[in-house]
Amino acid sequence: MPVSAPARERPDPRTSGVLGAAVASTLVFSAATAVPFLFLLAAVAPFPIVVLRVRGSLGAALLATFLAAGTIGSVFSLGHAVGFLAFLAVPGLLMGEAMARGRGLRKGCAWAFALLSLEIGVLLLFAGPFMETLAVAPFTTWNSPQFQADMRSSGLPAERVEDLTQQFRSLQQVMQVVYPAAFFIGGGLIVLANATLLGGYLARRDPGWLDGGEFEEIRWPLALSVAFVASGLAVLAPVLRPAAYNVLLVLGFFYALQGFAVVAYYARRLAAPPVLRIAVMVLVLVNPWAPQILGLIGLFDTWFDFRKWAQPPEAK
Repeated sequence: MPVSAPARERPDPRTSGVLGAAVASTLVFSAATAVPFLFLLAAVAPFPIVVLRVRGSLGAALLATFLAAGTIGSVFSLGHAVGFLAFLAVPGLLMGEAMARGRGLRKGCAWAFALLSLEIGVLLLFAGPFMETLAVAPFTTWNSPQFQADMRSSGLPAERVEDLTQQFRSLQQVMQVVYPAAFFIGGGLIVLANATLLGGYLARRDPGWLDGGEFEEIRWPLALSVAFVASGLAVLAPVLRPAAYNVLLVLGFFYALQGFAVVAYYARRLAAPPVLRIAVMVLVLVNPWAPQILGLIGLFDTWFDFRKWAQPPEAK
């Protein structure tokens, strides 16, 4: 007959949850920092803390955040810890807080993106040269003679190496102009990555947290289209061209989200298993022209409302 342990000997589930979230976030961030080709994993480092906030209290989530940041600071540097807090953990906590307060996942994403945009804007204003160097650094490495020699030694033909080098140089020149937009879009992708994981987690564990289809209803106001057209016209003026390109890219990112919302709206209404519907959306995303196609769908959806064609007819 099993004997239950006294109350003092039982592990506190709140303590284990805090430690588990802190360790998981630290491991993901550390792997992304230590291994170059895993750097994209850093975007989802705050996800365990977000789940802890949704399932538990704000105090537990804050404790896990500070434990993870302290560990990261001791293993790497103070700068890594501050970066984790400012650009990953705190925006993630805002998402979890919005969900815990019943505001919905979409509003939580809006709060997190607003905070990230404010932080990125301040950095661009006061540390513009550093941000440009940070954005261009990968292309500088890829254009170096050492990297070209490594490509040749790997067996690539000389013509292919030359083509890649020219592409890297062109991308470097482009990035020197549009690096502000790249940082804002990167902030949006961080929010989307954690929102996707959180939505999938809650859909399997506790669907009652989700307001079904709230992301499928994304539709930006007409004023955004006016700003998009105005930015396109501003490209014609050489003085305004750099700023216009950055605004166009950020607005194009928003319209790509609206276009993907249209695709998700139709995919959800397919008479097919969930795996097949997910496969349809993945196939759309892996298309090389996906950003342009989704952006156009989102832009024209402002006027044509493509989703109305998939709505069931009203009962007479």
